[in-house]
Formats: sequence, structure tokens, C-alpha cells
Amino acid sequence: MKKWLLFASAMCLVIVLAACGTNKGNEGTAASPTDSVETSAGEGGAAAGEIVITASNYKFDKSEYKIKAGEATNIKLDSIDGLHGLQIRKTEYNIPNGKTVAVTIAEPGEYEIICNVPCGSGHTKMKTKLIVV
Repeated sequence: MKKWLLFASAMCLVIVLAACGTNKGNEGTAASPTDSVETSAGEGGAAAGEIVITASNYKFDKSEYKIKAGEATNIKLDSIDGLHGLQIRKTEYNIPNGKTVAVTIAEPGEYEIICNVPCGSGHTKMKTKLIVV
């Protein structure tokens, strides 16, 4: 029984650590019930613009992104290394890999964007900023 438990624990650890490593072509992620997934401008009409956020192993391509308060902006996540997802903290926006979501944030300020898919040893360092002006 102890051997089985040890084996199962080791396999879980391997899966978590390997999530970022070799999944280059993997486009699909399972969306949770709270994910906001849209492929168009959303309920409010046409979006003012589009931002593409590119994720690779343990980093995003820019240290910050800017959008206008109260205006819908399409935000797309592209992963070039590994499997990633986005969460905009202090909001309900979650963006799976390869998806576009119309994001409207009324309150100006600085919002932290994190990777919300456990992607390996550098996962906790995957952060950037969304500046709403």
C-alpha cells in the first residue's frame, strides 16, 4: 500500500513539473465554470482594440500592458512554450491558451496578471501588469 501511495505521489509531481516543458503544440485547456471565454467582442459590441499576450516558459513577453478604462479590449493568449492560462487578479477574467476574451474594466488602476495553469518550477514567477487608464 505504501509503495502505491509513493508511486502515485511521484507521478503527480512529474505531471505538474512537466506541464510547461514539452507541450508546445497543445492548444486545448479545460475551462472552469468561472472562465470568461469569448471569441468576439462580447456583449457590449465591438472591442476598441486587441492585445496579444505571449506566454513562454515562466514568463510573459512584456512587463506591462495598457488598456482604457470602460472600453472593451480583446485580449488573446498565445503560448509558445508549454501550456499556460491567464488570470487578471481583482477581476473575474480568465483566458485559456489560444482564446480571445473581450475585457472591460471600468476602474482605472494596476491589475496583476498571473499564469493560472500550474506549469512547472517557475510558475509562481509568471506575472505581468495590466494598466487601466
